Amino acid sequence: MKLVKNELYKILHKRSTKIFLIIAAIFVILTNLIYRYSDDLLIFSTTYYEDYDTALSYVNDYENSDIGDKELYNYYKSFIETHDLASNYDSNSWQYQKYMEDYWILLQDYYRAQDEGLDITNLFNELEEIKSNIDNGNWEYFVKEDINNINENIQGIQNTLNDPSLNNNERLNYEKELFILEEQVKLNEYRLEKDVEFGDDYLNAAIGAINNSLYGMAEYKYSNDTTSSEMVKSYYENWYILDEEVDTNNANTLRSVFVNFFSEYSFLILIFSIMIAGGIVSDEFNKGTIKSLLIVPHKRSKILLAKYISVLILILLIIGIFIVSELLIGGILMGFGSLGIPVVVYNMSDSVLEIVNVFNYLGLQILANLPQIVLLTTLAFACSVIVNSTAFSIVIPFCGIIAAELINGFALAYDIKILDYFVTTNWDFTMFLFGGTSIFDNSLLHAIIVCLVYLLIMLVVTFIVFKRKDIKNI
Repeated sequence: MKLVKNELYKILHKRSTKIFLIIAAIFVILTNLIYRYSDDLLIFSTTYYEDYDTALSYVNDYENSDIGDKELYNYYKSFIETHDLASNYDSNSWQYQKYMEDYWILLQDYYRAQDEGLDITNLFNELEEIKSNIDNGNWEYFVKEDINNINENIQGIQNTLNDPSLNNNERLNYEKELFILEEQVKLNEYRLEKDVEFGDDYLNAAIGAINNSLYGMAEYKYSNDTTSSEMVKSYYENWYILDEEVDTNNANTLRSVFVNFFSEYSFLILIFSIMIAGGIVSDEFNKGTIKSLLIVPHKRSKILLAKYISVLILILLIIGIFIVSELLIGGILMGFGSLGIPVVVYNMSDSVLEIVNVFNYLGLQILANLPQIVLLTTLAFACSVIVNSTAFSIVIPFCGIIAAELINGFALAYDIKILDYFVTTNWDFTMFLFGGTSIFDNSLLHAIIVCLVYLLIMLVVTFIVFKRKDIKNI
């Protein structure tokens, strides 16, 4: 413990350590500012102004010369009329979207029917009804219309399913379609029941996410297609938002930073850990202080072990510093209220929705990411002992990260069994969280054993080399 304390004291008083901590603090501040103002940085492009001038020019040319495509003329004419009505509203409003979707489509049908000499009375009345309900803010009208249209489709599919001549494949496809339609009715009924007006709030976002996941959910439910697992997760996780009326998808909160903690800070944690491990022994050799260190009445193995333990402690220390910094800085910039919102994850293996406290989730992420950090740091530590070059010891682990991408890519693309025993295909334990499985088809036990074997090999070689090091000429 005395040796460990001495090593920690030396490292924490290094100038490079102090500079790194200042950079880390700046990075934490910038990360929180980005999370807080990320919505303001997004550029929305839901308007149709880019086509307006083209449409206006074509309509004017056609009306003046009567030369051109009548169908295209009707298309552009209906677009101009619709756009003029929609432009009274904000481009992100539901009124704007309803004009540019429902009204515009029906207006094209109106002009097409007019050209063909058909009765346009009903179409005209429909257009007026849509316009009236949009301008009066009657969003419920469109939800009820949607429910009626979907129910008609449901009735048609149910009638088709009663046909005994359907083969199994056709029946399965109709059942999938029926499931999707029934879920859409449920979402619309929820909207009416909870008075959820069209908009860009978190409930609308959850409704949209569920709608987008329905195809994958149908594939999973009726064909047991696990390739759509992300859609299945999205379905259940967003229904939790609707049922509990809690925004677990909000990305502009302190909670969101903690949920994505390792996505934001893992590289800095690795840099610090590898930087310390890569120089903790080689610096002693380069400066010649290794002689005075080995004079003390301790075995070489004990001295080296103290240095390695110090490195491991520093890994946990830097993670702790980032957590505390994030809590303080993030709390000041974004508030602490969001930390009470749990993390919701659907467990595909057990088919259950897991509700996890933010800090429990962070703890699981730390445990799952530590193997990779420890292995890369140990590689830097081993190089520091074997090669005596700080620069080389720092560069090699980062080369290992790059090599990992290539090796893992080969392992996914080709069925090469020997790659199952490479450390890079086993060191990511985040894949096993919440019922997950390895993309390389390795079991959790297999991954643990492989990582331990690599760790032990590096440590054994490191201790043997250090014990036999000649320091006479240093």
